[in-house]
Amino acid sequence: MWLDAGSSAAHAQSFLEVLSRERIASPAYVALTHSHWDHVFGATELGATVIAHELTAESLAELAGTDWSDEGLDHRVAAGQVSPQHAANVKEELPSPRNVEVAPADIVFQDGLDLDLGGVLVRVRHVGGDHNAESSVMYVEPDRVLFLGDSMYDSPTGVLTAELAFPLHRAILEFDADLYVDGHGESVLTRPEIEGLIEKMRLAESTVRVGSEIAAPDADTEYFVQAFKAGRATAS
Repeated sequence: MWLDAGSSAAHAQSFLEVLSRERIASPAYVALTHSHWDHVFGATELGATVIAHELTAESLAELAGTDWSDEGLDHRVAAGQVSPQHAANVKEELPSPRNVEVAPADIVFQDGLDLDLGGVLVRVRHVGGDHNAESSVMYVEPDRVLFLGDSMYDSPTGVLTAELAFPLHRAILEFDADLYVDGHGESVLTRPEIEGLIEKMRLAESTVRVGSEIAAPDADTEYFVQAFKAGRATAS
């Protein structure tokens, strides 16, 4: 079973080639954390059963009907629907002319789904958050590893809000996990490390809310301060 499918057929194929060299079978299932293109465009290459939250399933259908040509991307940038960086990233990953095939969801869940993979219980749960209302996580129970996807990140426009971030934090800490893997992180986080990161987020939100300053904030804290400031500016 895989979590997310990669950003293109070529991206997914690179992982399949590694599995083949190691004589490991291709995945029978792929659970999608959300529908952002860099997590789903490789699904058709896997030939696996696609598992997705109901909101993600709806978004996949919309993506399948979207014009992904250079002209289509440029039109959405000009209309303010996507950022120039988004368009540039798609163009870099999938050179033109591109043929984008979006796999539909085969299994759709609402709150969560449990899968018994033969001695390994995997729990997929919807958690939401600022990054995407669809966001889901995957907990591998025997190993006590929680795969976070992009759930703890800010929104695509750089926003964090207490209304969405704090319930997300509680949902994540309810899992009895020892290790945490996020969608784009370079290292696996321990529980003390994830608790420390959440504490930085809460400190940043409190600081922004009361209008105070943090003396010598580290890079993470400053990042969270700017995201919560963006959240308050959007709400006002």
